[in-house]
Amino acid sequence: MIKIDLNDTYVPKEVSEDLKYFIFDSELANENLIELHVVISQHPDEYLQDVYNIGFGPIDQTGEIDDKCKIKHKNVNKVFSTIILYGITFLNEHKDNFIGIDGSDDLRAYFYHRMFRYNLADLNDILSVVGVDWYVKLLRNQTDIERDTNNLPLFKPRPELFDLNRDARDLYRYYMYKLN
Repeated sequence: MIKIDLNDTYVPKEVSEDLKYFIFDSELANENLIELHVVISQHPDEYLQDVYNIGFGPIDQTGEIDDKCKIKHKNVNKVFSTIILYGITFLNEHKDNFIGIDGSDDLRAYFYHRMFRYNLADLNDILSVVGVDWYVKLLRNQTDIERDTNNLPLFKPRPELFDLNRDARDLYRYYMYKLN
């Protein structure tokens, strides 16, 4: 279980002036260090205009963040405390916005779900945590669904305050937080 402790975080090696880029070293279980990059970017969904996505991981061979890399950190609590704190630092400059974390597969969604569920009581004083599902609207004729300009199903986000009682088998696909 991940325990978020905003007083036990890694010191950044580099932070961009606009707070959208951050680098820190994490110690691995084998005692080696790995450089982790954190990038905050505007969420591409037009229905989530006040949301900034946070992506993190090591840099791959193409120079991009490998956010699917499996890493054995010595102190995973400290890694995620650092990432959450960095998002809070960004939000201090962008108070009306959210930071979002994508559960890009079921394993990661389950991990984030458990992390927020376990830490929600401790974070409630400073953060509001929101879970997001996507849905397709059934039209009034009850035989068709809402479609985009390419005639594909139009998926829209449905944010809700994080439900502590929601079963972990019914995961959100996206997790967001903002300052209270």
